[in-house]
Amino acid sequence: MPGPSDLPPRTEADSIGPLDIPAGNYWGVQTLRSTQNFPFTSPAALMPHEIIVSQCIVKKCAAQYNKLHGKLSATIADAIITVADEVISNSADIPLSQFPLTIYQTGSGTQTNMNCNEVLAARATHILSKFDATAVGNKDSPHFVHPNDHVNMGQSSNDSFPTAMHIACATALLNVTIPGLTRLWESLKRKSEEYDNVIKIGRTHCQDATPLTFGQVSNQSHSHPPPHMHVWAPTQ
Repeated sequence: MPGPSDLPPRTEADSIGPLDIPAGNYWGVQTLRSTQNFPFTSPAALMPHEIIVSQCIVKKCAAQYNKLHGKLSATIADAIITVADEVISNSADIPLSQFPLTIYQTGSGTQTNMNCNEVLAARATHILSKFDATAVGNKDSPHFVHPNDHVNMGQSSNDSFPTAMHIACATALLNVTIPGLTRLWESLKRKSEEYDNVIKIGRTHCQDATPLTFGQVSNQSHSHPPPHMHVWAPTQ
C-alpha cells in the first residue's frame, strides 16, 4: 500500500506563516515548527513509541464517539480509525520516522498531540483520495481530513496527553512489568527447590549465625503470591 514515501514536497501554513514540508512526510507545519524550536537529534530523546501508540488509541476512541453521536461523518471517522489502527499495530505504512519529536517540548505535550493529529489526518486524506499525493495537506481537496477539526475533535492536549500517558503506563505494567516479575518469581521458586539441601552459614551483624539452606534464602523471595495475582481486576 502506498505510504509517505510517495508524497512530494508541499507548503503548509499556520497562524505564524507558511513552511515548506519536505517530501516523504505525513506530518505537517506544527510538527516541523517543533523540530525547529527543539532541535534535539539524539534517538534517546525521542518521544517513546508507547506514548505515540497510546495517543492514537485516544484518537481512535474519540473518532468512534464522534461518529456515534453524528459529530463526524462515517467516512472521515472510519478513515481516522483505520489509520489509528495502523499506528497501533506498527504498520510499515506509517514508519516511526513520521513521529520525529522529542520529549523536549512545551509542558502539555501539545506538539506530540499535533504530530499525531497531522499524521493521522494526512494518512486518512491519502487513503480517502485513493492515494492521490496532491490531496495531502490540500484544504481544497474534497477528501481533506483536518488535523484539528476532525482528528482532534473534542480533545485538548491537557487531557489527551495525560490520558495517553496513563494508557502507556498501564500497557507497560501488564505487558512488561508483571510478566517480568512473574518470571523472576518462578525462577526464584525453582532455585529454592534446586538448592533446598545445600547448607550455608547464616550471617547477622557480620558474624556467623544459624545455618540455613540456599533454598530457604530463595524461598524468602518467592513466598508471596506471584506478581500477576496482585493485579486488580475491575468489575464489569
